[in-house]
Amino acid sequence: MLEKQEIYSKIEVIESGQVQLRKTTKVLEDGQVISQSHHRSVVTPLDDITSLPQSVQDVCNAYWTEDIRSNFNSDSE
Repeated sequence: MLEKQEIYSKIEVIESGQVQLRKTTKVLEDGQVISQSHHRSVVTPLDDITSLPQSVQDVCNAYWTEDIRSNFNSDSE
C-alpha cells in the first residue's frame, strides 16, 4: 500500500525576521520510504501564515515579537 506523508522537517529563524521552512514529502510502500523530496520556502512577518500547520505558526508567532515586526516593516520600505 502506498502512503504519502508531508511534514515540516526544518524551521529556521533568521535574524532579519524571516523564517525558512523545509517541507519533506515522503512516499512509503508498506512502511518503507521509496521516495523523498524537499521543498523550501520563506515566510516573513508580513505574510499570512494561517494556512500553515499550527506547529509552524507557533514558532513564527513566538519569534515575531513586536520589535521584530516593527523592524521588518521599516526595513522593507
